[in-house]
Amino acid sequence: MDKALLRKDIVAYHAKKKANPVEFNNDMRERNERAVYYQSWTAERLQHMSADEFAEYLSKLWAMSIWGNKQYVVDKVISENGLPNVLRHLSDLVWSTLPLIKGGTRSGR
Repeated sequence: MDKALLRKDIVAYHAKKKANPVEFNNDMRERNERAVYYQSWTAERLQHMSADEFAEYLSKLWAMSIWGNKQYVVDKVISENGLPNVLRHLSDLVWSTLPLIKGGTRSGR
């Protein structure tokens, strides 16, 4: 690890935080809200969510912010994989304690 680079980034982070505390606080509040939202999902609940709940779950992901039409992405994922299959694998991804295996699923499903 490049400790000098890490220190530089930490100093820059603190400078940005100090320069715009309102933006920083809004970002932190948003991150905390997302953390609470995602932590509320149990393995059982994930496996039984509706298509609308799945759309909400995906839409709240930070990575989905680039999509203007989030429903298009949700519909594509569901149509190509089937909702039960997606939910089973999502639950496995989030809740399984087994290691991820490169090139396939751990369950062989």
